[in-house]
Amino acid sequence: MDGDNALVASLLYGGGLRLLECLRLRVKDLAPKRRQIIVREGKGDRDRATLFPRTLERSLATHLRRVRSLYSADRKRGAPGVESGSDIRTIQSLLGHKDVRTTMIYTHVLDRGPLGVQSPFDRL
Repeated sequence: MDGDNALVASLLYGGGLRLLECLRLRVKDLAPKRRQIIVREGKGDRDRATLFPRTLERSLATHLRRVRSLYSADRKRGAPGVESGSDIRTIQSLLGHKDVRTTMIYTHVLDRGPLGVQSPFDRL
């Protein structure tokens, strides 16, 4: 195995995670400096902390960099469209989000107040 599959298998075996716990991990659940993973809503609907093996430090760091770059790329693609007046639903479709709230988070348009609206006259 290699890539993501190898990382998941290593976390299952070396970190003591169950499959669903591993697949539900989020970036904020990892504490690399403490070599710790926070498992949320694990078996018995309980949260727990587990250590990950030192040998996974490099592969986890690489994976986190990749995830951050994907997140950054999504934001760079979505934000200019909203700022130029494009429809949020169109941007949602382009970014592949199922829920418009996710698109709103990525593009930071949750609440700009009256200054967030551009007059059609200004676009002439």
